Amino acid sequence: MFHIQITRWWLGHRCSLFFAGMMLLAISVPARAESPGFEACLAFDRAACDGVLKAAPDNLTALFLRGLAAELEGDDAAALKDFDATATREPRHFGAQLWRQVAAASLNDSRAEALKAYLAAAKQLPPWPRVLAELYLGEADGAAVLTLAQAQPQTARAEAVCAAEYHVGRQAYLKGDIDGAMTHFRNALATGAAHVFEYQAAVRAVNGVK
Repeated sequence: MFHIQITRWWLGHRCSLFFAGMMLLAISVPARAESPGFEACLAFDRAACDGVLKAAPDNLTALFLRGLAAELEGDDAAALKDFDATATREPRHFGAQLWRQVAAASLNDSRAEALKAYLAAAKQLPPWPRVLAELYLGEADGAAVLTLAQAQPQTARAEAVCAAEYHVGRQAYLKGDIDGAMTHFRNALATGAAHVFEYQAAVRAVNGVK
């Protein structure tokens, strides 16, 4: 993700754009802007996140961001380790619950049971973004995901559609539909929502890496 705006997308306490209606991260600890290197960590600098965590091992935000940074580098194993750790420390963290299933599936592993348990407990999680988790569990299809994204308020729609197109594409990729995946990744880029993490991930995918 980003700059601070992508942080808003994924960090629950800053998610003023989506939190009331979407809760993209159900819970997260406050970001420590005073930590050395934290701004670089927000921009998905993996080494910077390492530095933040060395200085402040309990910084859950940096831990999750390091997982996202590893995702952007295609290091699913390292990403999964950080997402697992984040979800263990804060089980209500939607982003960690979602992304660890994505990373695990990319490694022919699964966190599906954990994700199902999370959704069963997350009674207040609204249809968007819940549908993203349901997509990876096979409980919702791409059309349902895209429909819910398009139904978001105009101020949030481009970001929601970008995320929806990316995740529909990622699920297609996991199922072996490479052409279909690339179409969705390009659709994500067409939203112009460059401050959204999934946009960054779609750039990487279109450039030849998942």
